[in-house]
Amino acid sequence: MQDQSGEMKERLKEPVPQENTPSPNRDEENLPAVLQKDMKNDAAAQTTDMQTTVEEEREDPKMGDGEKVVLHDIMHDNQNEKEISTSSGDNVDGILKILTLDGSMEKTNCPEQNRSKTENRKEMLQASDADTSKSPDECWDDYIVTTGNPLLSNSQTFLKIDEQHDAQTGWHFPVGPGLAQEVFCPQWSFPAASYYTTVEPTVPFEVMWRVWEDVDADSESVLTPITIKTASLDFTVMSYNILAQDLLELNQHLYAHCPLEVLQWSYRCNLLLKEIEKWAPDILCLQEVQENHYHEHLHPVLSQRGYICVYQRRTGTKTDGCAVCYQSSRFAEAAVSKLEFFRPETGLLDRHNVGVVLLLRPLVTTEAEVKEAGPPLCVANTHLLFNPRRGDVKLAQLAIMLAEIDAVIKSCKARGEHCNVVFCGDFNSIPHLPLYQFITTGELSYQRMPTWMVSGQEDLSYKPSYHRLFAPLWPSSLGISDTCQYTTDINKTRSQNSGTRGYSHEFMLQLRFCPAACVRPENLVLIPGVTDIKPDTSEDAQSYEKRFRDCLKHQVDLESVYKHVLPGSGFPEVTTLHSEGGTTVDYIFYSPKRPLTKKQRAYKTSGGKGLKLVGSLSLLSEDLLWSLNGLPNHIFPSDHLSLVARFQLELDDA
Repeated sequence: MQDQSGEMKERLKEPVPQENTPSPNRDEENLPAVLQKDMKNDAAAQTTDMQTTVEEEREDPKMGDGEKVVLHDIMHDNQNEKEISTSSGDNVDGILKILTLDGSMEKTNCPEQNRSKTENRKEMLQASDADTSKSPDECWDDYIVTTGNPLLSNSQTFLKIDEQHDAQTGWHFPVGPGLAQEVFCPQWSFPAASYYTTVEPTVPFEVMWRVWEDVDADSESVLTPITIKTASLDFTVMSYNILAQDLLELNQHLYAHCPLEVLQWSYRCNLLLKEIEKWAPDILCLQEVQENHYHEHLHPVLSQRGYICVYQRRTGTKTDGCAVCYQSSRFAEAAVSKLEFFRPETGLLDRHNVGVVLLLRPLVTTEAEVKEAGPPLCVANTHLLFNPRRGDVKLAQLAIMLAEIDAVIKSCKARGEHCNVVFCGDFNSIPHLPLYQFITTGELSYQRMPTWMVSGQEDLSYKPSYHRLFAPLWPSSLGISDTCQYTTDINKTRSQNSGTRGYSHEFMLQLRFCPAACVRPENLVLIPGVTDIKPDTSEDAQSYEKRFRDCLKHQVDLESVYKHVLPGSGFPEVTTLHSEGGTTVDYIFYSPKRPLTKKQRAYKTSGGKGLKLVGSLSLLSEDLLWSLNGLPNHIFPSDHLSLVARFQLELDDA
């Protein structure tokens, strides 16, 4: 030990060049003591600084892990240097080894220089600490998380955004070890450039609940090829029960499911006129048209749109009726008949229903001139009795309509013209039951048939007894045979009112039950079977009973536009719906174009007579209508759906 101490003293006596010493002739004996004192002061200062830094590190949890490692290494290296300097005498010649932040060794030759290096390191660490201890607003307001949910991942990726987004409002989320840090997430905004193409706004989206269906040419009957081109006229027919407001208010229980606003007439009338304008029919047949609404709202608007209207109100106390309107630019009126079904003298027809029959002629424009062109078109519109139990009354009312249509057809046939027919209305009868079969097949065997079965609106078979039909259905005083034809020439009967006779036959029949007719004159000659009180056994009465058998027939060839089953699904079509259910009671019947006969083919006739169905507006199922909250609603203004069909009429060659 004495040898080592002596050797140390020998080495300390050797001169060491000092750059910062003011005088090179400093006392060599005092140099080791001064140097050791400075080194001890420097080491104590460094130890104090490192401890202060460690305490600050513990107090500041925001300091990065990398900075903690550097501080730990610096403290460890300085402690080692201190031990080496005091034990092994490595500080000979005043040279000290300092571990820099970048891991390299730096030498210094004086305590003042060593102290300056230590102060530099402290300043660097303080600057780094100041950077990492910035407030969350200063640190995160300029960044946005792009690697997912910040609450689920400790490793975050941030993307610098423009300063213009600094003012955005957003949310602050804790992140990092122990959730000690905080990140600011602004509101999400889509970038200017997107993977998806920008869709420009077009017309407002509208659901088409009802679509137009064209008739498939392959499904039609095969006709003989037309060898001669003929001119044709396409026209559209609409049949619509628009629900009279008076009837709606009398039967409010049927519309308890409807919002109050859709039951107001002003709201329904607006939708009704829009629907008519949308489909723009050339011929419009309306039922349940309230008289005051017709004159105040419907007729003025329809007249402005070019329609000519014919209206017939129901007899009795009811305020609604039927109307037929046609475009004056497409058709000209040739004849009109307004029918009333109230015939009290018959004892059967005691209900106040009506019908309208028009004879129209198509108009064509040739060389700036409008001319009438054939063949004529008979348009009929009616609303039969609703009562499901009175099938006998419905058949009698229908017979009056068919007799009038037959008379119009005969009048055209007398002039050598073929008359096509379009028969519209609310028939209050469901498809494929007796009344419907009678219209489409032209024949009905009704003997002992229950009256409720005629229309099929209600099944009353559970009742022990019910009314049945027996021949004849109506008395001869109605003037209509069982073939639904007038028994006398209706034109002659009408002309008799202004002819040589003072009174018509129909007028005299109405007087047969008056009180004066029941008083027997005093001088009346007694003639058996004529002036006595015995039943009439004349041949005419017996012949009528024989003619009126248990079968009804008519001569008008009619077919329904709709097939009453939705294609694809097989669900039944519905034309009316209220709280008690939905069914089909509205129809458009027409005289179809039939295949050519052999005789017509032999004469190379261009085509069969009749109308060709081009297309129709689809109907809906009951389930779909209930999904729209039933009828009426915000789309359909009535408890009935409109029926629309388009026909093609071949014009005469002339």
